[in-house]
Amino acid sequence: MEDKRRILEMVREGVLSPEEALELLAVLEDREEGRAEEGFSSPPLVRLVAQGAEVRVVGEKGLASPRAEGGALVAQEEGYLLRLGLRERGRLWVPEGSPVRLEAEGSNLELSRVALAGVAHGCNLEGEGLLGLDLRLVAGNLEAGLLLKEGSHRLDLEVANAELRLLPGSDLLLEVEARLSSLEVEGAWTRTPSGYRLGEGRGALKVRALASNLELEA
Repeated sequence: MEDKRRILEMVREGVLSPEEALELLAVLEDREEGRAEEGFSSPPLVRLVAQGAEVRVVGEKGLASPRAEGGALVAQEEGYLLRLGLRERGRLWVPEGSPVRLEAEGSNLELSRVALAGVAHGCNLEGEGLLGLDLRLVAGNLEAGLLLKEGSHRLDLEVANAELRLLPGSDLLLEVEARLSSLEVEGAWTRTPSGYRLGEGRGALKVRALASNLELEA
């Protein structure tokens, strides 16, 4: 539903013609039917609570369920919970593409091949091949390579630094709202009335920056 709404918005903005929009809508319908026939199911949600910890999270293809070293991994009704405290170190393996929701403060985290969400205060985050983003970062640093092909994504920065690289294969519309912030957008972007486009603009990334430094490269 979100993808279809974005396609209609792109028609209104003049980014797509009605004929191109119909082709994209047909592709979306075929993909959804294929997922239904294959019994597609979403990967489990994992909550990661970290205070003053060092954590590495890896999305692993073919993994059936999360496993961890360090901390206590607990199965819950809505997914899993891993909690790490001051000066604790941990590693977490999850099925590739799993949503990992942070509740982190004063921690250093490395994440790869997952969909990153949640809130981080005073944290240093490094991501590689992140497949989703819905994050609020306060007084911290984020350096990440993103592979965003579809869906809606969000990044809110408050007194923070972010360096984002859109990896080959990314396909999205970018909208940035920056106040008292520095902004650099470089690479293979196309300007649109509402921001920037990469590829056909099938996904969407909305960034809000307050008193922050933001660099985006494709």
